[in-house]
Amino acid sequence: MSPLRVWIDPEQTAQLAKPEVTLPADESAHLVRSLRARLGDAVTLLNGEGLVLDGTLTQIDPSRAVVTIKQRQQTLPPAVKIILVQAMTKAGTMDDLIRTACETGASAILPLETAHGEVKLDAERAQSKLKRWQQQTIEACKQSGNPWRTQVHAPQTFKHWLRQLPPKTETELRLTGSLEKDAVAVAKIDFQKIQQVTWLIGPEGDFSAEELDAARQAQFLPVSLGPTVLRAENAALACIVATHVLTERVLHR
Repeated sequence: MSPLRVWIDPEQTAQLAKPEVTLPADESAHLVRSLRARLGDAVTLLNGEGLVLDGTLTQIDPSRAVVTIKQRQQTLPPAVKIILVQAMTKAGTMDDLIRTACETGASAILPLETAHGEVKLDAERAQSKLKRWQQQTIEACKQSGNPWRTQVHAPQTFKHWLRQLPPKTETELRLTGSLEKDAVAVAKIDFQKIQQVTWLIGPEGDFSAEELDAARQAQFLPVSLGPTVLRAENAALACIVATHVLTERVLHR
């Protein structure tokens, strides 16, 4: 049986050095009331920055449950950083996309407003969405056991993102999930010596011709993910999984 997983805010990491950790009220309530945890249950604490603490529940209290720590591990970040630059999809779909991206190990997500995208946010809604998406990454870490939380950036327009984009480095790959005729099959991409892969994923209506041209000028290579057209959330998942598989193949040669 998998251990129950609990989130500890990185600001509280100093408390995790103690042999017993008192959980925050919200996590205590969820553990005791929602998950119906019992004394002696195995519990894993995550802080989203690679720290993993395995312990046992030794005090049940909906306001301050206590876990006795048995093992501490500071995990290394992924060898290859995966950045997902994602055209925003509709509310529920975007929530699912962000959760899945975190569960599968994306390092960061940059939500974009694009020419053909349906989602346009004012400043207030953008801030509200960001807060919600950040919470989604916490839930994803707890669900999957991923010790590294995905960083979600504030939504921005395609043009603003492109203006802020730093120059490409020799250890970075820039790839666009593409329907273009000259797109290269993802299996043919060379991942040797790559430390960061930045994926650009369009909306349901794809990027505009102007956006695709701008992406090429920024050294994004059009890449095919297969013979069929994927929904945006499935394309994002395919990009992350393909990157893991292909980079692991290189690392273990």
